[in-house]
Amino acid sequence: MNDIPLQARCERVTTETAGVKVFTLRAQGAHADFLNSLEPGKHVALHYPDTTGTQHQRLYSITRKQGADLFEIAVKREGRGGVSDHLHATLQEGSTAPMQFVAGDISLASIVNYKYVGMLAGGIGITLPIALLRGLLDLSCSGLPVPRVVLLLCVPTIAESPFLQELLELELTMSWFSLHVFVTRETVKSNGHFTAGRPCVETLSLLGLPEAVVICGSHRFARGFREHTLAMFPASKLLIESFTPPAAPVPTEQMQAQDSASVRLHMTDSDQVIEVPAGNSLLDMLESSGIAVPNQCRAGICGNCRIKVSDGEYKLESDFCLSNQDKDEGYALACCTFPLSGTIKVDLKPSV
Repeated sequence: MNDIPLQARCERVTTETAGVKVFTLRAQGAHADFLNSLEPGKHVALHYPDTTGTQHQRLYSITRKQGADLFEIAVKREGRGGVSDHLHATLQEGSTAPMQFVAGDISLASIVNYKYVGMLAGGIGITLPIALLRGLLDLSCSGLPVPRVVLLLCVPTIAESPFLQELLELELTMSWFSLHVFVTRETVKSNGHFTAGRPCVETLSLLGLPEAVVICGSHRFARGFREHTLAMFPASKLLIESFTPPAAPVPTEQMQAQDSASVRLHMTDSDQVIEVPAGNSLLDMLESSGIAVPNQCRAGICGNCRIKVSDGEYKLESDFCLSNQDKDEGYALACCTFPLSGTIKVDLKPSV
């Protein structure tokens, strides 16, 4: 039995933009199945502290794999004191970070058999498309057929665009790839590659008639473009990743007037009742109270924090895995459920 702790040892750090670093990591203490699961496009869970020293589990896309145990991730400095900020500032060559698992359903195999693929990425969400595009490039250079790919990339400024030079070079050298960059926070002269402003519904026509569409960005970005894509390309296969949790609901005037607003959570399986402040997701509330809930993505993708909720007042933000039938039967995801007031009944072990 392998009792060596599973670690990611930093072998190299490179600066991609002022706010994004690429870390080349070596998997240590990993068995063969784990190493084989380190596929570009999937994500690895690292256990690392935020700037206050509080440990968290966070997911990072594998953007490249080099050999059996060497892989890359890209980390953006967010400026909010979270894990990514601390990792960006402190992970150096020779240091290590505990690894927990590899997850995700999207890899090169997810798209390689289609003829036409669309991609939509927001900001650091480019990590998933760049991983897939690198895989397609390797196949293309080996003389194998690859899909026709169109990427719509939304970024704040050109200088903040990770992997932009690589993407432009790919478009200039590979006939199967087209790139359109939308710049939201600086004035640019619109041309074949760059457009000022955000992509809109009409912009999706640039994708042509894709058989599959890859969407990766913030929860809001993924949610919005999922709806637009479903409306415009109902027959397309949607492949969605998001690494940010849904935003908490904006407090109403009544909620703002209740300075010490709290909610009661009644766990129906154990009959335990706890009182917690309102304003956070149900997943955060339970974890802060010492109640463990299975979870991976915290963004409504994986479905591991599936529960049932009833009674009280709560808001369900969009998720990306539950069916309409699931929702009609009372299922929800703890990461996408925001208790607002009253007593919320929570079934942590619903029958499936």
